[in-house]
Amino acid sequence: MPPPQPAHGLAMRFHVQIDGLSLGNWSSCKGLDVKAKIERVYDPGDYSHRKILFADIDYPTVKLERAVDGASTPVLRKWLTEQFSPWRQPGTIPDLLEMVLGGQTATITLLDSQWAEVCSWTLRNVYPSGWAGPTLSAKESKVAIERLELEHEGFL
Repeated sequence: MPPPQPAHGLAMRFHVQIDGLSLGNWSSCKGLDVKAKIERVYDPGDYSHRKILFADIDYPTVKLERAVDGASTPVLRKWLTEQFSPWRQPGTIPDLLEMVLGGQTATITLLDSQWAEVCSWTLRNVYPSGWAGPTLSAKESKVAIERLELEHEGFL
């Protein structure tokens, strides 16, 4: 008997949560990448090949998109209001507490056709860097899309 087939994650089915707060399901996620910048150097006296040294690791901005909905969008807007409030800006007194405790953690969970978790990515020290509301026009009959951008320190 062959082993059971693993569940496959569906690219259009994933959930975002930040420190236990559900920001709902999203339809697009870009930026789950990691790039290693490397340096190649010769060992002194051995010029047959160059050794590889890791110089830096870079994580791009995670960009999320979804249709505006009556349940998740108000939760997102409330979270953004808290994040962008004057007391949460870098350099303010409450920021000192955050420096000690660290930033927030976001988890992006990929789901299968039965809405079961296939895998997840946990982003460290997450901060929102942008939000864009939908483009509204009476001339078009399209779904209203909102976009969220998250800066983070990595997921590996």
